[in-house]
Amino acid sequence: MKTLVEAIQVADQLTLEDQAGLAAHLLAGLRGCPLGPDDAELERREAEMDADSITLLTHEQLRQAVGR
Repeated sequence: MKTLVEAIQVADQLTLEDQAGLAAHLLAGLRGCPLGPDDAELERREAEMDADSITLLTHEQLRQAVGR
C-alpha cells in the first residue's frame, strides 16, 4: 500500500484529465461533500436570472475574471 506522499507523487504524473477524474472520485467518496447545487439552489438561481436581479457573465468574461 502506498503512503499519501507516494500517492501524491503518482497523481502529479497524471494527465490533467486523469487528475480531474481522480479528484472527482475522491470528492464523491467524502461523506457530506456536496457534488453540486441541489434543486433548491438551482431554482433560486433561475429566479434571480428571471428577475434580472443579477448580472450574468459570458464564458469569456468569467475566464478573464479568474485570470485564464
